[in-house]
Amino acid sequence: MRKNKDWKTFQVSNTGDARAEPYGWANSGYVGSVTVEVKEAFRPQWPLLVGSLPAAASWFEPRECSSTLQDWMASTDASPSTVVLYGMGGTGKTQVAADLATAVLAMARSRTAASDSDTRQDSRAASPMLSTDLVVWVTADSTEHIVGSYARAWRAVTGLRPSGDVDDEAARFLSWLTTTPRGWLMVLDDVPDLGALRDWWPPNTAGGRCVVTTRSSDASWRTEHRARINVGLYSPAMSRRYLQRVLEQQGRERDADELDRLAADLGHLPLALAQAAAYLCEDRSLTIAQYRALLADRTLLLADVLPDVSSLPDAQQHIVAAAWQVSLQRADELTPVGLARPLLLMLCLLDPHGIPMATVTSPASVQYLTARLSGRHRPVSAHHVRQALRVLRRLSLVYPGLPGADERDGLVGMHQLIQRAVREASEPVELATAIRAAADSLQAAWPPGVDYADTVMGRSLVSCAEYLVAQDTANALWNGRGPHTVLSLLGLQLQATGRREQGLHHYTSMLHTARRLLGPNHPETLFLRSDIAGLRAESGDVAGAVAELQEVLALQCRHLGEESAHALTTLNNLAHWRGGMGDYAGAVTEYDRLLVTLQRLGTLFDEADVLMTRRNRAYYMTLCGREAEALPELHSVVQGTARVNGPRHPRTMVARNALASCLGRMGRNEEAAEILTLLLTDQRMVHGELHGEVLITRSNLAQQRARTGHIQDAVVELTQLVPLFMELFGPHQVRTLTCRSVLAEWTWRAGRKESARAQMAEVVDDAARTLGSDHHVTSEAHLRLTRWSTS
Repeated sequence: MRKNKDWKTFQVSNTGDARAEPYGWANSGYVGSVTVEVKEAFRPQWPLLVGSLPAAASWFEPRECSSTLQDWMASTDASPSTVVLYGMGGTGKTQVAADLATAVLAMARSRTAASDSDTRQDSRAASPMLSTDLVVWVTADSTEHIVGSYARAWRAVTGLRPSGDVDDEAARFLSWLTTTPRGWLMVLDDVPDLGALRDWWPPNTAGGRCVVTTRSSDASWRTEHRARINVGLYSPAMSRRYLQRVLEQQGRERDADELDRLAADLGHLPLALAQAAAYLCEDRSLTIAQYRALLADRTLLLADVLPDVSSLPDAQQHIVAAAWQVSLQRADELTPVGLARPLLLMLCLLDPHGIPMATVTSPASVQYLTARLSGRHRPVSAHHVRQALRVLRRLSLVYPGLPGADERDGLVGMHQLIQRAVREASEPVELATAIRAAADSLQAAWPPGVDYADTVMGRSLVSCAEYLVAQDTANALWNGRGPHTVLSLLGLQLQATGRREQGLHHYTSMLHTARRLLGPNHPETLFLRSDIAGLRAESGDVAGAVAELQEVLALQCRHLGEESAHALTTLNNLAHWRGGMGDYAGAVTEYDRLLVTLQRLGTLFDEADVLMTRRNRAYYMTLCGREAEALPELHSVVQGTARVNGPRHPRTMVARNALASCLGRMGRNEEAAEILTLLLTDQRMVHGELHGEVLITRSNLAQQRARTGHIQDAVVELTQLVPLFMELFGPHQVRTLTCRSVLAEWTWRAGRKESARAQMAEVVDDAARTLGSDHHVTSEAHLRLTRWSTS
């Protein structure tokens, strides 16, 4: 008689066949004697841990989902039996799962064990938190690792030796989980996608629980038996608390404000916070402010300002820059193959807080991606781009929307450190191509005009353009003809939204680049000087702006010709700011010169441009005492502008305001007030309540009503307007100082003379300091104050 090597059957010679079940024996012949050796059955040491729990992170910050998981484990409700923790790499999903597994195991070990675990009563009706005897930790980054871990768990609970058939052992383990009365917790850590678990899901049982961690945000994770929980970033308070604890332990400084700024620089990403804290603890000579400066230094890589792999805290395996490489590689392998990486690179150049979908799927974006995948048999379409974006979302490399924004706004967001890591991993040529593609995509999505600026779309486009400009360290947005159009669009928006300091900085930076790349007399260089002069005037230096505009105009006439578009634009700006410095007659003269040229060129210029020039000329005619000539001209301009642009177009409404101003100066205040009242209704409908033109009209209307006898009402209205002017235009801008001066004037006429003197004295001081003593606002305010002092 001999036994098979697999111990499953016995074979007996020279007799009939006999076959026994595993661990039994059978015989068809005569057996003289049998000796049976009885061994004690294998008894696992409950509670049992299979696999290795990750080392607990120092100063672990419990998350909101931590308490949710504890409650779930404590519940006797068997549905859902699985919770999927998803989120981008570095948010701490593994640590959250490990914290739960550690707590469950500690509770099991501290529980008084039954004297005979084999005879214990069925505990499946009890809470899994209280009845768990088995915790299995699986590194689940591939199906092979999952199956191998299940097989090891099978051998751990049965005491059997390896059979050589891993799939069979894994299947037996899952079957055992279905029937065992013992409570169990399975943690499947870092599952790449649903496919890895297609045939290997743990069973749904009353006493079993499963936790999955994954970067995949695929909605298919959620079923009747599975729930999803997003593990996001730390809150600002959590980030501060974590950094304070780590640095305090090392005796490091922990200025709360600097910690908050550092946490914001790192985007409140737990992995980045831990590695930055470790770096600070290693290099004690660095202050937090100095470290933040290193982080902001574009000449340094993330790897330069984080610990090396040998010094990472909490047994971490990768520095932040490498945390998302697996996800990115996986994304590039999914359909549409090869599209995710170049798309992500383009997105990494735009505002991480909100990128308009219209930019992502624009024809320019499609063209860029088609060129990147030139080996494909068919071109890329907008549909393919949306597919690639869904892949990036599934792997938590991007996320939809912007906190507080409506989903209908169609915004895409991503973490700033993912952006930096992807940019740093790109070749300079590849990056320059992506920068130009991003600019083309922004331009394609940019609506005409500036009236949309205060919408979610408008703010997002401006932020994306600002962010893109900051990434262009190699002047990819410039060529021999000049700057990319998106640079000019950004400048116009900054001006239109009252961000003069940012606009001045933007145009000044462009001017330096233009002088270096194009030369001092290039048309774009001179045009930028003209734009900057206008911004200087907006900030109060009107005299300096006028002098600069005269010099630029002379150069443009010499190099480009008097009838060039650039020269005519500068001439228009010069006329406007002559009026702004109180030289109303000079402004009319310049507008006369401009109007003659425009009329001579005829159809080369839009009728709208001619009407705007006529309006401005008539307005300054009003201010220099030529109201009788200006009035019929303004009536004609209002009618013409309404015909060309529409009755509620911004240009038409400005013309209506100028007409009311002329009527008011002629003493026809009731007519002026009537026009302004209707105008204000239309402006509020088009612009909203706090637009600059709305505030100006309210101020003009208050003055016209005051002239008809409603002085107290005017003072109340102007008192409310002054802080609004200060907030929108700035406390020392010409419009604000003018509004303050008008308030003081009507306060005096209302009989409150001491208050009026104090208000006007402040106007004189502020105007002299910011505009200069020769500015007409300063001189007129000073003249009134002098007259009042003798009254």
